[in-house]
Amino acid sequence: MSRNSRLVAQNKRCPWFLRCVPRAFVATIVTLPCALPGTTKADDRRYAVVARVNAKSERLTLEEVVVTVGSASVPAKAIKASPEISRNIAIVVDAGPDQSKVLSREKDLAVALINELADGNTRFTIASAGISSKTQATTTDPSVASSDVRDISEDKGEKRNVPIYDAIGSVIRQISLTSDLRVIIFIGEGNDGGSKLGYADVLNLAESNQIAFCAALVADHSLRGTKSILRYGWNLREFVGDTAGIFLENPKTQNATRRLSESVRRLRLIIFEIPFHRSGRYKISVSSLRGKRLSAQKNILIP
Repeated sequence: MSRNSRLVAQNKRCPWFLRCVPRAFVATIVTLPCALPGTTKADDRRYAVVARVNAKSERLTLEEVVVTVGSASVPAKAIKASPEISRNIAIVVDAGPDQSKVLSREKDLAVALINELADGNTRFTIASAGISSKTQATTTDPSVASSDVRDISEDKGEKRNVPIYDAIGSVIRQISLTSDLRVIIFIGEGNDGGSKLGYADVLNLAESNQIAFCAALVADHSLRGTKSILRYGWNLREFVGDTAGIFLENPKTQNATRRLSESVRRLRLIIFEIPFHRSGRYKISVSSLRGKRLSAQKNILIP
C-alpha cells in the first residue's frame, strides 16, 4: 500500500506540549504538532522525533545532535529521556487460535518485561490481539499489569490470522492521550488478517504520535521459508525499522527481556525547531556530530 494514499485528518485538541493527539476514530489519522506553552504563533515551529541511542551515543549532549528534515539540518533543542519524562509502554500479546502452544511463552515474556521496566515512572497498557481483541486500562501498578497479562486467554476455533493491526491501532490511541515517551511491544506470530486498519494506517498513527515499536515474533514453528525468507511478520519488521524499535525472531525469554528492556531504556524524545513552515511529509533523520546516525522514526508531517 502506498504511503502517499493516506488520508490526513487534523484534530485541534492539544493536550501536551509537542503535538496534538488523535481522537477521531477513523482509518488513517495524522496528528499535527502544536505550539509550546508561552510561545507566540511565529515561534510555533517546535517538533519532536523519537530516536534510540546506542552504547557509544548514550550520553549525547545537545551540542552533538543534528536533526535533518528534508534537506534542512537543525540542532536539537532538548533531549528527553526517562526518568525526566515518564514512559507509557503498551504490550500487545497475540492470543489467536494458532498461538495456543506458545501463549504461555508470550505471557512469560510480557510479565518479565513488566518486572524489568517497572520503576514508578512507567505506565503499562496490556492488550490482546485475537478474534476478540481487548485493551486493558493503563496502570502504573506493575502487579496489576502482570495480572492483566496472566488473564489473557487463547481464542478458540480454527487456526487463522488475526486482526493484529486493529489491536495495535487501539493501543496507540490509548497511550497517546498522555505526554509520555510511548512504546509498543508486540509479542506474537505477526501475520495480520481481517483488520479494518491497513498497515499504512497503523504506521501513520505511530509516526504521528512518536511511537517506538518493537516486535518479538514467537511461534512453535520456523518463521522463515526457503532461502531464509521471512514468512511471518514481515510488515512488522518494516514497521520496527521505521519507528526506532528492534525486531526479534523466536528469542528465548531471558534474551528477549534483556534486549527489549535495553532498547526501551535507550529511547529518547528529540525536540527541535525547523527554519521553514511548508506543509508536507518529510523524511527525517537524527545523527551526532561524530558522524553516527541514530535509529529514529523516518517520516514527519508538517501541517
